[in-house]
Amino acid sequence: MTTQEEITRLIETYRTGWADLDAEVLGSIWDSNYETIYCPIELAAPLRGHAALSAYFTNVVQLIQAVHSMEVSSIWIDDLGDIAYAFFDFRFVGDMPGKTEPHIVNGRNTIICHRIAEKWKGIHYHESLQGPPQQ
Repeated sequence: MTTQEEITRLIETYRTGWADLDAEVLGSIWDSNYETIYCPIELAAPLRGHAALSAYFTNVVQLIQAVHSMEVSSIWIDDLGDIAYAFFDFRFVGDMPGKTEPHIVNGRNTIICHRIAEKWKGIHYHESLQGPPQQ
């Protein structure tokens, strides 16, 4: 399997974790022995390390009542040997407590991964909102 295919599979695991609200799957793509930095849109400060990521995933999936869709697109991967980074867009639609309308997030992500023991794991994540379409 090529690096492109392996990183695409890692991104699909990320997508599936959110679609299924599965904290264990979401946590599985990160290197538990590395002080991963994880910057989601909704937090003012980044999360650092495996324990913080695990707690975040456990808590955030419990806040979402249902997922209507979780899609990724525009995947771009750069292979730098034992390091690779990926950029992709995502669209999340789900139900949140106290909201009558679906919660919609159109975002973009960058994930930095490294290869350890012939397997790719995430070590850095940055998420941001998509800006308005260019004219």
